[in-house]
Amino acid sequence: MLIPEPVEAALNFSWHVTKGIAHVSLWPVRAIMGTPDMPTTHKPKEGESVYDIADPMLDIASIIYYYTELRSETKVLLVKYAEKFNLTTKEIDIIRNAIMKTVTTLEAVKEVEQADVSTSNVLADYQVSLKQLEDIKSRFNLTGGDVDVFTTYFNILKEPKSAESIKSDLLLYNDFISPLFRKSFGGSEWNVSNIISMVDRDPTMYIKEIDDDFSKKSFAKFINGFESELVYAIFVSPANKRVTVAFRGSVNANDWKTNMYGFGVMTDFELPGYTSDESAARDARQSYGRVHQGFYEYLFGKTKKGANESYKSKSEEIMGILCDLFENECKGFSLFVTGHSLGGSLSTLFAARAATFGQFGKVTNVSFASPYCGGQEFRDHFYELEKKNLIRHIRISNEEDVVPLIPFFAPNGIAPPEMFKHVGMNIRMYDGDHLLMPKCRLFYPKEGSLPNEIRNAVLNNVPMGLSVGVISKHLCPEYCSRLESSSEELKKISVEVLYEDAEI
Repeated sequence: MLIPEPVEAALNFSWHVTKGIAHVSLWPVRAIMGTPDMPTTHKPKEGESVYDIADPMLDIASIIYYYTELRSETKVLLVKYAEKFNLTTKEIDIIRNAIMKTVTTLEAVKEVEQADVSTSNVLADYQVSLKQLEDIKSRFNLTGGDVDVFTTYFNILKEPKSAESIKSDLLLYNDFISPLFRKSFGGSEWNVSNIISMVDRDPTMYIKEIDDDFSKKSFAKFINGFESELVYAIFVSPANKRVTVAFRGSVNANDWKTNMYGFGVMTDFELPGYTSDESAARDARQSYGRVHQGFYEYLFGKTKKGANESYKSKSEEIMGILCDLFENECKGFSLFVTGHSLGGSLSTLFAARAATFGQFGKVTNVSFASPYCGGQEFRDHFYELEKKNLIRHIRISNEEDVVPLIPFFAPNGIAPPEMFKHVGMNIRMYDGDHLLMPKCRLFYPKEGSLPNEIRNAVLNNVPMGLSVGVISKHLCPEYCSRLESSSEELKKISVEVLYEDAEI
């Protein structure tokens, strides 16, 4: 249960004042060490500021929670409705194909009519689809009302899916989502406002692929969630010439199990990920440092057998889809990767995977509230990718969100523990009500810089991240609020200028 804001503010007041006074008093030290809160740069071009890049990424990283929950609840309703007719999974697919054939042929008829050309062929296809649907209704003893119910469910689950259609689904079927989930993930109004922002930026935006086939319902079916796999979606924005891979954060039991795996024990970051037993035995894979084993296995390990009979890892599945996209309908586009919390860590690992072999040019990773995901050798590999202009990473975190501060070390048996290290440009955002504190600050683990290392160690640790009401500071609505509060500062800097600045 979240603490009421006035109570939380009162309880944190003395702690915030103490930190504010310390911040002001250390200004001379920061000046001598050359570590200002934010760098001074020339104004970026329209659409190239850190804010311009982070804002749409946060909308995507947030909406994937809510939209996949709508899909999850819809699947439950679909199965329950199918049980009335004792339908098997195969029979549900037969009904789905017949209904969606009717839907698509009707859409084709409307498109042809608007183009003012002959409709004879597409109209004939539509009439055939109607006849086939009537045969299906007769075969399974379905009424027109039953078909309407199935059509609603199948339309929600349809892929690809335009952002405009997602907005419509959230407005029409919001009640499918449990009140507990709605309240826990920002509420209906806030989530609908996110998808409206996405549509306003690019009315042609769509989800090309969404993989939630092995994701169980949250909350009520939490224990069943131990059988779940990670969830991702691929968004395409033609107006911005951008493909974005988004990873969902923690919702079900297996997500949390992944977070807690071995209390953060590390494993080798071997690439590429699993594709088959034969290739694993035949092909040598190279290690690029050490990373969180739970995150690695979730993204790069063997999966359950999918509809295509494959056990291929999620990472290589996504890589295959992206390669096809960039060779065909998205030629010349840029690749972005994002996610919040667990999704943030997965996004960083996948961005490193996508950048390592250079298939997509420069990869831009914007992560929110990401826990640590790798050690020093992984950071060293990341440095090399940054130097080669193959990756850019903006890691956004909230002050007093403890999640980005853990796990700070990995147990290693009787040997000394392995220390986790963050990568990328860190934008730390502060509550606007904190006295004497800036709106945001920039941190970067500059290679070979002792002053930077000391500053980051002093200001980025669990004790400094503790406060009353830590949960609310980790959630997407608070990240959205602080991003807006910091917008004036973040519109003054660009990602590329930050990476070109040798002083940072």
